Amino acid sequence: MATINKVTKLTDKRFVNLYQADGINAKGYESHYLIASRSETVEGLKMNSCVTRADAVNVYALCEGKVVLVRQYRYPVNSWIYELPAGLIENGEDYHDTAIREMKEETGLDLSVIKVDPMIEKGCFTSVGMTDESAATVYGYATGTVSDQFEEASEEIEVVLADKEECRRILREENVSLNCQYQLMHFISDPEPFAFLDSFLQ
Repeated sequence: MATINKVTKLTDKRFVNLYQADGINAKGYESHYLIASRSETVEGLKMNSCVTRADAVNVYALCEGKVVLVRQYRYPVNSWIYELPAGLIENGEDYHDTAIREMKEETGLDLSVIKVDPMIEKGCFTSVGMTDESAATVYGYATGTVSDQFEEASEEIEVVLADKEECRRILREENVSLNCQYQLMHFISDPEPFAFLDSFLQ
């Protein structure tokens, strides 16, 4: 296990920052590791705080028997990508409330949350080789009318309600986020919606 001797904050941004961790591992290898984080301070990094609270939430929801997806433009890949509705958790906000809020903002739909065992919805690390960001997953049913009236000006989002055939096409032909890929595989293969949750329902 590495010993971290120094951590330096390299940027000062609102939503994400870059840090450099200088350390040495058990083999004697010295590293200068770059870490992206939602934290605004060195103290808030998960390596220091040891707090695993989720930074963001993903929402796997069904609407009229179809999966609610967002097709969104993302700068890092300069392309459109299919994702689950998602967003950052505000300070002091319960991630279930975040899920409801983000579903409304991104799709115009209202979310009814399914209560499941916390162990399958708690925050998990998204790409631990480069960031300490963690995201929770909330499950539920969405109702209402799709609308873009609640979107932020910075967002370019198309709402997609996908049946199994369309999900197969998306997985074959489109850019898809990893967490979205896993949930689409469940949707396609499970005989009943959310069948894989049966062992975890409260």
